[in-house]
Amino acid sequence: MKYKISELVSINSKAIKKDYDGLIKYIDTSSVNNGKFDNPRTYSTLHDAPSRARRMASVGDTVISTVRPNMKHIGFISENNNYVYSTGFAVVSPNRKLVDPYYLYLYLSSAFVTKTLQSIGETSTSTYPSIKPNDIGNLSVDIPSMKEQTVVAKRIRLLDEKIKFNNRINDNLVV
Repeated sequence: MKYKISELVSINSKAIKKDYDGLIKYIDTSSVNNGKFDNPRTYSTLHDAPSRARRMASVGDTVISTVRPNMKHIGFISENNNYVYSTGFAVVSPNRKLVDPYYLYLYLSSAFVTKTLQSIGETSTSTYPSIKPNDIGNLSVDIPSMKEQTVVAKRIRLLDEKIKFNNRINDNLVV
């Protein structure tokens, strides 16, 4: 069945409260590459963190940079890491009754979507390609049954996890 992404998700629905008191583990757009999260910066208070440190994400959400889509600054939140994300991200939270979270991530990280968002970004009035969260919401996707989504997402996720595991082994072999 064909849907607009906005019919399947909410975008940027969670933000850190201004009165937040605690450690901030901040992720900016350059810290996320092809599903890999690197080098969160830690700040002792919200006041010390960059002003862009505002977005919150939950397990099952996808974060996608709204700047330079071709750089593939996109990631799937697979564990509760309590990161605070830059406002340079759109946090896409799926309606789990309609779409499998990992299936949605696979679609949003596909070459087709990257190319589409880059084309939209190149028409922006800023000095670099950028998109708006609504651009993501306006994308159309043909979604199979939940059962089919789950089967596809589970198989590909198992392969993705195996690749990550093998990469960690390889990293440990480097002297």
